[in-house]
Amino acid sequence: MASVVVIHAADDTLPARALAEKLRQSQLNVIIERQGEELRNAIRNAVVTIALWSPRSNTQAELIDEVTAARSMGHVIHAGMQSAAAPEQFRGEQMVNLTGWRGEDDFPAWRELAHLVTSKAGVAPLPEPGPRPASGFFQPGRAADAAPAPQQPRPAQQQRPPQAAPQQARSQPQAAQRPAPEPRPIPRDDEPKKDGNGLVIGVIAIAALAVLGGGAYFFMTQQGGQSGAAWEQVDRNDPDALRAFIENASGDARTEAQAALRALENSAYEEARAAGTIEALQSFLDDFPNSEHSIAARGRIAELQSLPPTPVEGEAPLGELPPTDPNAPAVDPDLVPPNATAPDAGGAPVPLTPAPADNEPLPEPGTETPTN
Repeated sequence: MASVVVIHAADDTLPARALAEKLRQSQLNVIIERQGEELRNAIRNAVVTIALWSPRSNTQAELIDEVTAARSMGHVIHAGMQSAAAPEQFRGEQMVNLTGWRGEDDFPAWRELAHLVTSKAGVAPLPEPGPRPASGFFQPGRAADAAPAPQQPRPAQQQRPPQAAPQQARSQPQAAQRPAPEPRPIPRDDEPKKDGNGLVIGVIAIAALAVLGGGAYFFMTQQGGQSGAAWEQVDRNDPDALRAFIENASGDARTEAQAALRALENSAYEEARAAGTIEALQSFLDDFPNSEHSIAARGRIAELQSLPPTPVEGEAPLGELPPTDPNAPAVDPDLVPPNATAPDAGGAPVPLTPAPADNEPLPEPGTETPTN
């Protein structure tokens, strides 16, 4: 899998993670949050390096040096945010301006950056963005486009039989007779009347939809504003507070809280790993029991528990005799059993029997020394 490295400032971790999540849709291995030798090794093995410039990163000399080294390999793409300009060393090079991007798939600058990255990496481009869902709010003129409601057939009307012609008309000549007028239908009580009731009902329905749509928009706006205000009061260093906020939040505030929780998890693991103690690693597992680093933390704890205990300062190592106390009282030779040795002042054992004179022969083994 092709690797892509994002060089960014520590304060830009959240936008770097959002950028990485989008690029991973093209089956790319996106590497972020690296520093020092680890970052340089990742750059050497990457096919593309993205320099993410912001008002916080374009003045850091260390990041500028890393981007300069990556540029010498010929695979650097510059991307700016918050209207930040690239450092002076890269002013003449192409840079994609991501200012105003909030993760939309159809954002023109994002589509340009994704095309540059996938082309250099040699992978399939990202799919084209789908159409945005139609708004559910009332729009003028939409009611006229709706198909008219089918008209119900009218019930058959009864007609009265034609009345017989007057007796005088019969006496007149046939040519002078006029055709009898058609009878007018008798109105029925169950026949719908043609009036403006249908139009009035349509206008009322449209007005109701407009009110409901405006109410929904106001509700969503208020909810978004309340989530943003509550997010400002959440402690970023408390994983329980972040999880509680994520369960009840939505929208951009929820996305930022999820990214902050992931950042806190990674930083807590790095601190526990640097401490290298069972207590620090166990504290990390208590805060993040389902972390992706939990397996490594538990393995390190098992490794530390298998090591032999470290001797306490002042105690003799296992298998060695404790040092001789110089303040211990001297041993009376008369109280020591025969053929035993007593320690001298320096702690070394000395024989209790006096040494023979220079001209006195040594006693043979198995014989007793005569006493006076």
